[in-house]
Amino acid sequence: MASETITVYIDPAQLVAQKKNQYSLFLAKMVNRQFTVIWQSRGAIATVNNPSYQYQNTFEIDVPSYQVNYGTVTTSSGSVTFSAAGLAQTIDIGQVVELDSLGLFGTPSNTGTPGDITIKNELAANPHAILLDNTGNPIFVNTQSGMDIGTATLTPVDTYQIWFDNYQETGTIIAHQVSNAATVTFKGGSTNQVISYTAAGKWQNGPLARTIDLSGVASLAQGGDPLTITVLATFKYALTVSAVTYLLSKLIEKFPPGLIADRLETGIGSWFLRVWFRGPHTREILAAFGLDKHEQAVNQALLKAKADPTSDMQSETWTLSEPTLTVSY
Repeated sequence: MASETITVYIDPAQLVAQKKNQYSLFLAKMVNRQFTVIWQSRGAIATVNNPSYQYQNTFEIDVPSYQVNYGTVTTSSGSVTFSAAGLAQTIDIGQVVELDSLGLFGTPSNTGTPGDITIKNELAANPHAILLDNTGNPIFVNTQSGMDIGTATLTPVDTYQIWFDNYQETGTIIAHQVSNAATVTFKGGSTNQVISYTAAGKWQNGPLARTIDLSGVASLAQGGDPLTITVLATFKYALTVSAVTYLLSKLIEKFPPGLIADRLETGIGSWFLRVWFRGPHTREILAAFGLDKHEQAVNQALLKAKADPTSDMQSETWTLSEPTLTVSY
């Protein structure tokens, strides 16, 4: 099954403001030209089975299969009229299907363009392409022109709405007219889109700027700064006893001055190392350099550890996840 992914970045200043207001983050899909039902609801406070929204949020939406078919132009001869249609074929976005010269569809293949449905037509007489939903209800009929011999493209359009508001459960009808919402439309091409909610409370396309505005983030957490940055390192080989002992006891020494991790977590036989940054300098470094600086600090520390012959990491390689930022209050 195909999917569409929406990544939502929220500036930390707005992250705190929305959580203090007890606002939830919502996702809805346009159906019959309207947004009526909440598809996803993420509250301000995380629960066991319902995580809260944070700095980086990803909605991965399964896109149901479609059906393709065709119809011929109706002809009339005296009192008899005639038209014909094919046997509908189930197909996913991004797939290609062949329509042979006898009017039969083949098996779809995953060789198409993301966001599009492609028909390679060999049937003469310019049949009219028909796109149906997965239950067989017509969505689009090309009544203007038929398909020539060759390639024809159908592009389903999916539109989503994202906004903050008072809590409502997933699956309920949107209670009132939504204000200050972002609209994301998938119409061929990429199946991944990124939007951001800026410190000014405005939606914009793309990620937040490298320099993040933290002016609205007060020290709301009891006992210190509310900002926590997490970086995950995934190793090629499972960590040995010696490697784990070294990482937990000596890796802290390898971090650059002013950017020392607050906590490390790994284990014998693990492929992962999780690194947390939280402290009096987190805000300043984040505001000046963004999240990339923390990822670079972890990589620099691991490279120094690998170069140390006592670390038992000489053959190790790793990949680093995109840093994540959480705010407590």
